[in-house]
Formats: sequence, C-alpha cells, structure tokens
Amino acid sequence: MPRARILATVAGALILALGLLAAPASASGSGGVLVVGDSLEVLTSPYLQRHLPGVALTVNAEGGYNSIQIRELFEESYDPSQSVIVFDAGTNDNPAYPRILAENLATVASAIGDRCMVVPTIHGFTVNGVDNTGKNEVIHSFAASRPGTQVPDWAGAIAARPELLQSDGLHPTPEGADLRARLIARGVEACLAYGSAPAPEAALSSAPALQPVTKLARRESVLGRAVGSELARVLAATVAGQGLPLAAVLTMISSYA
Repeated sequence: MPRARILATVAGALILALGLLAAPASASGSGGVLVVGDSLEVLTSPYLQRHLPGVALTVNAEGGYNSIQIRELFEESYDPSQSVIVFDAGTNDNPAYPRILAENLATVASAIGDRCMVVPTIHGFTVNGVDNTGKNEVIHSFAASRPGTQVPDWAGAIAARPELLQSDGLHPTPEGADLRARLIARGVEACLAYGSAPAPEAALSSAPALQPVTKLARRESVLGRAVGSELARVLAATVAGQGLPLAAVLTMISSYA
C-alpha cells in the first residue's frame, strides 16, 4: 500500500480518535427536567414529583398563560443542565391560529439543541366553532419531525374519561391531575431513556460497493489500515496526554512519511 495512503489512513483515524476524546460527557444535560405551563400544569405539578422520584424538577407555571407567555417562562427558567423540557402549552391559544403554537414549539426546540421534549395533547374550549384539532395536529407534526419527542395524550384521556374534569369542562379534578401527572411522567421517563441510549453504529452495508481488487492489493490495503489504525491510536494517546496543538499533531503524522 503506498505510503501516502497509509498516512491518509493515519490522519483519518487520528481525527476520529481525537473527536472521541474531545466529545462532551453529555450532550443533553445532567438529568434535570424543566416543566413550563398554564393552570393545568399548576394543578398537575404537585403530583408530578411523586411519579418521578429522584428526578430534579423545576416547575414554572402560571394560570391563563398562552403558548407565547409559556415560551417566555421557558426562557426565564431554562438551564443547559436540564435534559428534558415539558412544554405544557396551547390550551389558552386561540384554536383558529394553531401556527402560534407551532412557532413557539419551534423556538423552544431551537434553543435546547438535542434535548428531549414532552408536549401533551390539548383538551380545550371550542371557540367560534373551532375546536382544538388544529393545535393537536401541530403537536403531532412537531413530534414526528423531532425524534424522541413524547406526546402524552391528555386529550385522549379526557375523551375516554370526561368525569376527570371539573364542572368547567377544562381543569382536571385531583384524580384527573394525578392521571395527567402520570402521563407526563411517562413521557419524561421515555425522554431520559432516549437520551441515555447509545447511538446506533453506522451500517457498513450503506457504504458504496468496492470494485474487485487483486489478492495482493487486498493484503496491502488490510496491512495499511492496520498500521494506520495502530499508529493513530498511539498518536491519539500521546496528544491526549500532552495536550498538543493541531500543528504539532500534523508534524507528528508527517514525520512517518
């Protein structure tokens, strides 16, 4: 195998090794959970810790808030150490304008990077003949576009058990609030499990097909990769131990030419 090709293998393997050495311990916070919402969350959150023992919860909820105001609560309370964001919003939005909820979901998602979100479906009032179908379509579309997003189905739970609402037809009874907390807690647990799952390995079958090579060429290729990988391992360990700058790393590689 030509020396230049071996050096290319060394460089590629070393870049990969250095990338692994430099990777942060966690790209998704340290396990905390931020919960923001409206009066439904005010009623729900007292039950939430019971269903999430050992999880650090931060709750910021205000009665009557729409999704714009709840996004502002998020901006007040968000800390990068938090791993999961519960965005419990939209009940007080005008159902004729579901795009408002969509915009606020997108803003939060942009701010939190790869952190996982929990977004409950909405049971709310019908206004001027417009129900909450559009807002719930926004939630499901958002979840489909963002892997890992959890959607506790509060709307479905109330459709099945309307007795869990107070006489106003909107706010949960204590039993309903406990059920709502359980649904959200399951979403948080799924988020935490999703965030801690190892990334899938790249599929070798996705690589482009190679042209047939001679037996000698195959042997040279295998030998070159073995030499390059071992050399990269040694160099990476040296760089990690001595904190060398990139220029010094490149000099080390070229010295093997």
